[in-house]
Amino acid sequence: MKNGGFAGKILKIDLTTREVKQEPLDMQLAEKFIGGLGLTLKLAYDNIIPGTGALEPENVIAIGAGPLVGTSFPSTSRVFAVSKLPSSDTIGWCGAGGVDFGCQLKNSGFDHIVIKGKADKPVYLKIMDDTVEICDAGNLWGKGVEETASDLWDRFERPAGVISIGQAGENLSAFSMAFIDRIATLGRGGLGAVFGSKNLKAILVKGSQGIQTADRKAYKRLNKTLMQQIRDYPYLKEWQDMGMIKSFPMVPMEIYDKIRKRHVACVSCPFGCKDIVEIKDGEFAGQVVCSSSAINLFTPQMYGIEDYREAIRLVAILDSYGLDYFEFFGIMNFARSLAENGIIPANLVDPEIKIESFHSLETWAEKIALRQGLGDILADGFKRIIQEYGKDCKQYAPAIIKGIHPYAGPGSALPWSLFGTMELGQVLDPRGPHVGSGGSPTYFAKRPLDVFYKHFKRMGIPEDAAERIISSSQTAKEEKALKVGTLLKYSHSWFSLLGSIGICVRAQVNRFYNAELCANIYEAVTGIETNLDQLRERVDRIWTLYRLMNLRENIPRETDQSLPERWFKADGFKEYVTEASLSPDDVKLMIEDYYAEWGWDRKTGEPSSAVMDKLGLA
Repeated sequence: MKNGGFAGKILKIDLTTREVKQEPLDMQLAEKFIGGLGLTLKLAYDNIIPGTGALEPENVIAIGAGPLVGTSFPSTSRVFAVSKLPSSDTIGWCGAGGVDFGCQLKNSGFDHIVIKGKADKPVYLKIMDDTVEICDAGNLWGKGVEETASDLWDRFERPAGVISIGQAGENLSAFSMAFIDRIATLGRGGLGAVFGSKNLKAILVKGSQGIQTADRKAYKRLNKTLMQQIRDYPYLKEWQDMGMIKSFPMVPMEIYDKIRKRHVACVSCPFGCKDIVEIKDGEFAGQVVCSSSAINLFTPQMYGIEDYREAIRLVAILDSYGLDYFEFFGIMNFARSLAENGIIPANLVDPEIKIESFHSLETWAEKIALRQGLGDILADGFKRIIQEYGKDCKQYAPAIIKGIHPYAGPGSALPWSLFGTMELGQVLDPRGPHVGSGGSPTYFAKRPLDVFYKHFKRMGIPEDAAERIISSSQTAKEEKALKVGTLLKYSHSWFSLLGSIGICVRAQVNRFYNAELCANIYEAVTGIETNLDQLRERVDRIWTLYRLMNLRENIPRETDQSLPERWFKADGFKEYVTEASLSPDDVKLMIEDYYAEWGWDRKTGEPSSAVMDKLGLA
């Protein structure tokens, strides 16, 4: 069979020299790393010089979409960016639903973009099929995320994919993000600042070339069967009507029904989980707001803003600036505590920081995005604040992991208390806290262990590993125990598999995929012989390389075991099965289990020579 799925080229751009190269995709490399997330990590590994600072011109942004992106398989639009990130000083991935961008990138003839250097003035990249230009962005600089995307769409018409940053990225805020098609968030960790450090305001792409499939009969058969399963799903209409609200029902449906304007779906998605809402009354009547999920728009209410209309408006402002709103609230709570305790001088706190006040937070969002006054310090995140005001101020800080505030857990926006794979993953993913759960059955749910096995089979977990994950308990109270660290290894593998092929990881989508089906689909589309064992080995190669590239950065080994004290107080995390209080030693044992399941050194997390040889990474 001929190769399909891949567009066949990598676009390499040096913004300093303005050199643009189009190189053929190495298909042997593509096979070894699957594509998408895997190949984007490999390109970052090959192009990032060890020790490079996140905001230095030599840092690289690698962007890619997997081989299913651009096909009609359900919800295959995923886009990833990999770079050295300023919040954590680690190399990390940032992933998002690709909306139109992923499909347009593939249709333009490129699977990946590798960007380095720094332009001497603001620029954007314009990719029109094979024609690539570095264009002046002087009239875009200073505009917000949505305004930038809309301006480019006005010039070049839709469909076109756009990645853009707001003023926070331009001003190098450590918690600034990039956005895809003004609605999907590409980042935690400061990817927006990496764009800004390169004077890169946006990337626009339009393509018309299409994606071929290697085995059309198998492609049609698998696609038809999968779509029928989705149509027969008894909760399909609820997912389509409610979007992500169905998973997080803390938002009153009467309010959601009142403001809902329409859903937005990424290319090939049968659900449409992104939202466009309109505020119908009050001070902000007529305001139309786009969001990757309506849940995001109500998050400020969890921090004390009572009026949902003010909450929606505040998130719209933060999105326009390109600020991570979870990090924003963590920073503002920290700054308020420091001001109340006299650590930040009163003359710098103007206006007074009131977490429950829309107008106070609106002003502070502007100060941070534009680096005005105290906002200049706050824009650099927790690390800069602690450097500025001394280590003693850490006692007032929320939970922090790798310089980032986790969005879930004790003292966070979502006060979930059971410690599962997402919670441990916030510690063990090199980039730090994020929402990439990978479909683990522990994700915001307390389930009987007996039901885990169906999830294990779907995730492609071998039977012997399943027995290690759920084992006989050492206490008399429970018959079975859950080894969270061991399970996390396979959650990361499942996430890597979906991301490398190009499948969305949101629950309403990945529930219809399983590892065996992914192997069959990948082979049908690409023509690359792939059984489940081969796919497992390639996924292991991807995540092990991810580990290696961060070990190469000489990041202190204790970073993986730097656990927030806040997690272990009286109202802290509980063990998933028994709900007993969790201790730091409990979590450190999970970390060792995680390392061991990968075949890495149980104490240091260094991949063994045997693993390196097996995966072809030696």
